Amino acid sequence: MTNVDKSATPRHGVAQTTAALVVEQARSLAGLVAAAGSGAVGALPGPVSNTAARLLAGLEQLIEEVPSITDELDVLVDELHAKRLSIQALSAELAALDAQLEVLERSIAPVQSWSHQWTSARKALTQGLSSA
Repeated sequence: MTNVDKSATPRHGVAQTTAALVVEQARSLAGLVAAAGSGAVGALPGPVSNTAARLLAGLEQLIEEVPSITDELDVLVDELHAKRLSIQALSAELAALDAQLEVLERSIAPVQSWSHQWTSARKALTQGLSSA
């Protein structure tokens, strides 16, 4: 298998770019909330501050998990690309084998024809000698 220049293949698909944008915006939001301080959240009514706290916890969890998901997607894309290269190499080998078999088939065709002619001649000789 040959090495492929990875710069020639796209490294960031739509899903990965979108995930990166969501994470970037979540980090910005978390940064703004941190800059506002806990006093800003404390000034909100109880149900709102609880919801905001859950939202921030969810965003923190998302921020922590996304890099591992992105890494896993990178590995998956690399594995899929490697499998495609293996299939392309196998296809090339099969095409070469098919060409070799075609040459062999054409080479044997005259021998097959001669064999059929010999069988016909032998039958004719056998029948001619039997009837004599």
